[in-house]
Amino acid sequence: MSSQNRNSARIIAALIFMTPILVLISSSAMFYSGYTPEGTVNKGTLLDEPIQLKGLSLSVESGPLDQEFPGKWSVVQFVSGDCKENCWETLYTSRQIHTRLAKNSSRVVRYLITIGESNLSQSSVERIANDYPELHLGRIEKNLVPETINAKIENSPYILFDPLGNGILIYDATLPSGELLKDIKKVLQNSKIG
Repeated sequence: MSSQNRNSARIIAALIFMTPILVLISSSAMFYSGYTPEGTVNKGTLLDEPIQLKGLSLSVESGPLDQEFPGKWSVVQFVSGDCKENCWETLYTSRQIHTRLAKNSSRVVRYLITIGESNLSQSSVERIANDYPELHLGRIEKNLVPETINAKIENSPYILFDPLGNGILIYDATLPSGELLKDIKKVLQNSKIG
């Protein structure tokens, strides 16, 4: 082997050896300088401080939350008073998303939680029983919810809770259903629990 070939082989070996070290040094420098990436891959709004289901004083009629945290991902919808047109649209959307999860649908449960004294009308309860048999119902006392959390749950049709009962992502009503589906598929794919 000529000295020129030997030198080029050493340079290649040195580059291969130095690449992970340079990556480690540059990523550490970026972290300690305070750099954070601008974009996120999730379509919902990631909560700075998760909403704890245990802290919401929920009373549910059925489903995994009746006894303890389900060990499943939960799509929770909150409604004040009776279910109106927007409520029915989001219920339909969440059912379609649940159906489109196919084999992973058993890892996700759906809840409709009413806030405050106003309960669902009898006709709404019957319609839910007929059209949405897998939807679980519940209730939450408005005066038992901290104001910061109350503002979040009243203005968002969906909150995604992890299997430990932490509300981590909030979804706006204007978000296309396909975006929520992508997020749920992503968390299910990457989650080792639930």
